[in-house]
Amino acid sequence: MFQIAGCVSDKADRQNGLASYQEMLSDQGPQRRADTRGRNRQRPLDLLRPGPSAATPGVATATDPNTGERTVLGVRSTKKKRTEPIPSPTQDMPAIVVTSDPNTGASIVNLTIEQTLTRALANSPEIRVVSFDPSIAKQDITRAASEFDMTAFLNLNYEDEDNPANSIFLPGESEVQTWDSGIKQKGISGLEWSLSYGLMRSWDDLVGRTLPTRYEPMLSFKLKQPLLRDAGADFALAGVNVAKLNYRMAFFGFRDKAEETAAQAISAYWRLLQARQDMEIQQSLLDRTLETLSKVEGRREIDATDVQVKQTEASTKAREAALLQAKKAVSDAQDTLLRLMADRQLNVLSDFELVPASQPALQAESLDQNKVLKLAMENNPVLQQARLGVDIADINVRSARNQHMPRLDLMASARAQGLARGRNAAQDVLEDRDYVSYAVGISLEIPLGNRQRDAELLKRRLERRQAIAALQNVADQVAIAAKEASRKIETTYSEIQVQKEATEAASIHLQALEDSEPVRERLTPEFLLVKLQAQEALAIAQRAEIRAVVDFNIAMAQLARVLGTVFELRQVGASLPTLIDQADSGGRPSMFFAGNRSF
Repeated sequence: MFQIAGCVSDKADRQNGLASYQEMLSDQGPQRRADTRGRNRQRPLDLLRPGPSAATPGVATATDPNTGERTVLGVRSTKKKRTEPIPSPTQDMPAIVVTSDPNTGASIVNLTIEQTLTRALANSPEIRVVSFDPSIAKQDITRAASEFDMTAFLNLNYEDEDNPANSIFLPGESEVQTWDSGIKQKGISGLEWSLSYGLMRSWDDLVGRTLPTRYEPMLSFKLKQPLLRDAGADFALAGVNVAKLNYRMAFFGFRDKAEETAAQAISAYWRLLQARQDMEIQQSLLDRTLETLSKVEGRREIDATDVQVKQTEASTKAREAALLQAKKAVSDAQDTLLRLMADRQLNVLSDFELVPASQPALQAESLDQNKVLKLAMENNPVLQQARLGVDIADINVRSARNQHMPRLDLMASARAQGLARGRNAAQDVLEDRDYVSYAVGISLEIPLGNRQRDAELLKRRLERRQAIAALQNVADQVAIAAKEASRKIETTYSEIQVQKEATEAASIHLQALEDSEPVRERLTPEFLLVKLQAQEALAIAQRAEIRAVVDFNIAMAQLARVLGTVFELRQVGASLPTLIDQADSGGRPSMFFAGNRSF
């Protein structure tokens, strides 16, 4: 019977070590906050504030080395009703060191990109939201596979009748007790079978009855095997196969969001570095301008007029306003990074100044466009989802084609019966197989018109064409994005050298003007204007250089995002080594920047 029915597993296809990361986030549940559900109207900020956690038996906790607060890592229920701590990537994180600025007294955090990525991947609410999708989809696999589980059934029935007798051939009073139990199962070929044993005890007042009280045991076996419609493993397992493909799609969606968040964290980190560099450059420009203003005011009694003084003051005020905008840009960039990290210590309510401590990459090897496109076609998670969409459409077409056929079923049954005054005697008759019956039949059903199934088959075929068109569309988009990201890397890499030379030239120009200033006969408005413009030109060149460096590093992260190789980047691998050991690529060496791997 087991060979006929087959065995259907509900185990999902675990893609790699990344699945352990997904399951860990799903088991942990939502991030613990002071007001988890946002219902405390008296303290609305508690929805943003990490919640305190008490030490509870069976609950894993971690203590913040700086604040002393304890963090609940979560519990997992096992089949033995015990609790075990859920592994958490935050458990072994190095402490964030907070220092104080001796001049301003501000709290300073020197943050590395590895620390940023570790916290972003461990705490990001965006990743945590989609981490539930594969776990939910996995339950759909179990539900679909449960259709093939063996079922035990039991029927009990008692009847007591008292009818007016109008014939000696019909009983007036009767009493029937029926007990029927057995097992049944649906097989992977569409076969449905059942095996049951029943016992009936009957009594009636029929005069001509030989055995007024009698026991009738019966052992029966029935099967129904579809031969056309509903037949075959392809149709029977269609629901299970679609559920497994949906699980893989959900997993690729989780992986896509995790890679997107990691790439966003990398971009936000370098944008914060750029914003702080821009602020320092603007502050240096303002200091130069204030120094120039001081010199101009010192020459009032010599050759400086109100024209030169007001000219310099105007530049000073404009650069003060630009500095205010630069400081705002730093705060905005810091908030963006804090939102992605969502850390207990570093969050949007934190009063810290984040200072990027990692240095951006400045070198890269040349890219092979063919290898880049090949890697994108193989690994891009969105493209993988589109491929699975075609596979699901294929299954739906095969199922619709199966349902389009006529129904032809083979039915067979066999039963053995017994009859005696006593239960044991009736059971002996059954075991002797004195009364055995068999039945075999075929049922044929041909729908006339069949318009419903015609329409369903045509619909599924159109959906398959749509899925293929969507796959091709996504492939084209991924290829264009990969080529654009490759060109962005090459362009920004070349631009770094150009902007560096521009900065050196602007610096030499300004230095030459400052060196010639003491030996000039008089301070003219024209010279002052040239000097102020040279100061501005140097600041612009410096900002352009740091922008090119940041764009270059972000472009590398964006290329990895398109290629689906974010977890192969060095910083990501260093932040979560347990993930990168069994990364989605199976530990392959990267095909780009192989000598540098700065990311």
